Amino acid sequence: MTETLGSSNMILTVESIPTYLKEHWELIGLSSKTSKEDALKGIEVTTILGGNVNYAFCIKFPSMNGKTVFLKQAPEFVAIFGPDGFPLTSERMQRELDVYSEYKTILGDTLSKKYLPDIYYFDKKHMIVIMEFLDGHDLLDQALVSEKSSSSSLEDDDCSNNEEKIAVCLGDFMGRVHSATHSSNVSKERFDYLTKHFENREMRDVQLEFVFTKCYKEATNEQRSGLTLTPEFMKEIELLKKQYNGAGGGGHVLCHGDLHPGSVMVNTSNGSTKVIDPEFTVYGPAGLDVGSLLHGYCLGAIHQAYSNNPMAVNRIILSAETLWYSYKKALMNNDDNNNGISAGTMKEIEIETVGFTVAEVCRTCLGFAGGRLWLQFDNAETKAASIKAALQLVDKCMIARHEGGIDLLFNELKKICNSRSDLN
Repeated sequence: MTETLGSSNMILTVESIPTYLKEHWELIGLSSKTSKEDALKGIEVTTILGGNVNYAFCIKFPSMNGKTVFLKQAPEFVAIFGPDGFPLTSERMQRELDVYSEYKTILGDTLSKKYLPDIYYFDKKHMIVIMEFLDGHDLLDQALVSEKSSSSSLEDDDCSNNEEKIAVCLGDFMGRVHSATHSSNVSKERFDYLTKHFENREMRDVQLEFVFTKCYKEATNEQRSGLTLTPEFMKEIELLKKQYNGAGGGGHVLCHGDLHPGSVMVNTSNGSTKVIDPEFTVYGPAGLDVGSLLHGYCLGAIHQAYSNNPMAVNRIILSAETLWYSYKKALMNNDDNNNGISAGTMKEIEIETVGFTVAEVCRTCLGFAGGRLWLQFDNAETKAASIKAALQLVDKCMIARHEGGIDLLFNELKKICNSRSDLN
């Protein structure tokens, strides 16, 4: 259903966006040198597919030297299901803008420019945001499954260096935000504010259902591919649910809330890294963000192993380790505000991180994570074998993480990928 422009229920389309821009141009302020009529002449609007929750568009302005922006609108429902599907509140867009504001305050101007997109306009009535289109960037999940050269050329070395830069940036970004907002580092007033303002109950309930519950209830024996959901295993899942819901663990931080590699834009030619889409933000467990990212690196490494690309496997695992140690350094030794956390709390976050990592690996392998790119092989036997290998990582780490921590995760990942290499 599409309402007319001006209605609070109005949903933008490719056809209506030019009119919307014309009516709001002075507020958007993309250019003070180009008249509205000239700027909007010949604009090109295309729908961006792949997202589940919002409507998204790319808008190009040929008369402004081809400047391109990204427009996103949050409807009162999950966009992929339509108005009669899963209801949501469009206020999540306000929270997204609020968390961007928090990020910018924590990071300062230089690092905000480095890690975040520029935001040009927010229309609270219609829950529309217009921001920088990250030209030259791809989603990190796409980069992790792309074909890589197995040569030892200079180009390959440059690629490896830029992948390392991306990992350092992601670890540093999370570590700085988590350190500045960790419950052990903030006043009671600040803690109460963050807890209440970023409780985000509606989006949190979506995650509790679709991330931590649905896949374990509805997966078939065939989908589980040998993974046994023992009482001990499900106890760990329940623990993660409680931690995500705000109880226990290694303290609370301002979380992005859905920081999988589909929420990160990267340019592998120069290492540029931008974090996007924090609408699932919560004040919750630090391991949630780190685990969401690391699960993509784990699945990326396994994907490349089953694509017979050992050079890419090695780089991805090295990047995952780099991300973790960059994060740990920023979290424990935050020189900017001396808010480094204790070693004991760090260990709790480490155990959380492994749990959230393999829980998301598990959900993806069971087929309940939407259109993820990993392990999507045309050959049915290769696909089944890769999923079984990934679930082996889950089985090895979910319970034993309390003793083995992050080293267990990386060691088991290397074993699984190396065993695939040994077969070829």
